[in-house]
Amino acid sequence: MFDAKVNDKTITAELVAERAKEASATAATAAQNAAAAAQAAAQTAAAAAQTAAQEVSNAAQVAAAGASKGIYNARSWTAPRLETAADYTTSTLAPKVSEALRTAARQIRVEEETPQKRTSSPLTWSFLVAAVLAAGGAVAVIIRQRYRTAMAADTEEEAAAGTTATSPAGDGSGSSTDAGVNGRVSAPGR
Repeated sequence: MFDAKVNDKTITAELVAERAKEASATAATAAQNAAAAAQAAAQTAAAAAQTAAQEVSNAAQVAAAGASKGIYNARSWTAPRLETAADYTTSTLAPKVSEALRTAARQIRVEEETPQKRTSSPLTWSFLVAAVLAAGGAVAVIIRQRYRTAMAADTEEEAAAGTTATSPAGDGSGSSTDAGVNGRVSAPGR
């Protein structure tokens, strides 16, 4: 019986050694799998970071292109209107104001073949503002002159028509008071 107990202990030690070898092999396999998974996760993270950086770069390029297109559209819209104002000014107002507007339109115009960067100086903008104010002043002067001419013509027509009214007292004195369009009361004979 003594031999059987020793034999059981030997079998048990061999069994433990065999299981230890199996556990060691399993641990080595698990370590290799963990290393491979960590490497794959690192590659995935690097790819995601590169994709995010590319998307940010693309978004910045799209924003720059959008701003450039907005400036192009604004200039394309403004230049023809300035030329139209210059044509009107040429036919009705002072030629110097027209030339100033044309100069401003040439400075703003979009060049189709080769876009060049131009920076506008404060002096250029001041000149443009002065030209617009001068044009507005000239328009105001013309409107005022037309109003005065119309009022004078209205007054002359009333004087030529000789409109008279009897005095409110009915005394037949023949005094006439007439209020024209301009609100002035004129005496007869004036």
